[in-house]
Amino acid sequence: MNGTDSPDAEVLLSRARALVPLLAQREAEATAARDVPPSTIAEFHETGILRVLQPRRFGGLQLPFDVFSHIIEILTEGCASSAWVYAVLAEHQWIIASLPEQGQRDIWEHDPRAVASSSLAPRETAVACDGGWRLSGRFPFSSGCTHAQWAIIGARCPHADGTVATRYLLVPMRDIEIVDDWFVLGLRGTGSKTLFLRDVFVPTHRTVLLRDLFEGTPPGMAVHPDYDIVRAPRGYLVVFSLPPVPFALGRRALATAAAALSGRVSRGMTRLAESELVQLRLAEASASIDAANALFEIRRTESVAAVASGRAITQAEVLRNRRDVTFGMQQIRSAVQGLVDLCGARASLDADPLQAMLRDILTIATHQAFNPLATLVPYGRLLLGLPPGSGEA
Repeated sequence: MNGTDSPDAEVLLSRARALVPLLAQREAEATAARDVPPSTIAEFHETGILRVLQPRRFGGLQLPFDVFSHIIEILTEGCASSAWVYAVLAEHQWIIASLPEQGQRDIWEHDPRAVASSSLAPRETAVACDGGWRLSGRFPFSSGCTHAQWAIIGARCPHADGTVATRYLLVPMRDIEIVDDWFVLGLRGTGSKTLFLRDVFVPTHRTVLLRDLFEGTPPGMAVHPDYDIVRAPRGYLVVFSLPPVPFALGRRALATAAAALSGRVSRGMTRLAESELVQLRLAEASASIDAANALFEIRRTESVAAVASGRAITQAEVLRNRRDVTFGMQQIRSAVQGLVDLCGARASLDADPLQAMLRDILTIATHQAFNPLATLVPYGRLLLGLPPGSGEA
């Protein structure tokens, strides 16, 4: 039994499915506006799906990670950008729940519906000061930032002993300037704009060490002793957060291409559906997409079960999940590109749905989560008996 079998989960999954036609109707609007419509975010709140990973102590549902992950897949059937923004805002409840207690109180005590966008790559070094750090700089790719009350900023933070470590710092949006620079190839509706901070003070209690998140030892463990996700190594589960979008997009692209090809006539004479080459290429693409999704589901199910069991998660398991998600993404990307090629010149039209799906897939593939040097090489090093690292020669 997994998390999606619970009565609470079934209700939320049903509510997510009910949103799909609404998201599909607004997909063009989101793309044109380069942001998810406020009405969509309001529905995410009203249905309760943004509270899936929020701890019960602060008004959340505290459900297993696969419930959240399956909701992302469902929403992608309507609009990939909306599903991406949902994934970001909902998953960040996990990071907030990992903060010291006072940090969580700062965020949720007076606004249980508060959510956070982010810019997690540590691009700047904060300045140590009494009680915390001061931070300045430009932090790009903050999906959903116009709908968030807080932002999670990754930064290098110097400590009193002379060491420097990466921390995630929670900053209120009122202290941030949003720079509207989201003009991109794909995921156009995510509003992933740049955050500009000018000498903003962040107290220690609104920060968490990245190392503690990845080792499953954050301060939030003491705040939520009954919440197994807070104790899970971040790298083990986070691969089931954003990746459901491209995996679901692969299935959507396959269905779209098959429907288009079934009724198409080449040069007014030959039905493409009768071509063995078309049949072969379509079958090959379907096999790649199905295999990638099957592997993804196997890893997600066993990972959620492992976290729920309370047993220690090994480094090999973390690296294997990262390996398999990247490998699956490569299959999805290749298959969708093949479907576009198979469908011919029509995919060059902006109005063609396959073109939009390919643009989204290509954009998602640039994310660090799918970088082979970061996700495949460490597993190869593990197999060779070497310590995991960047793997670069």
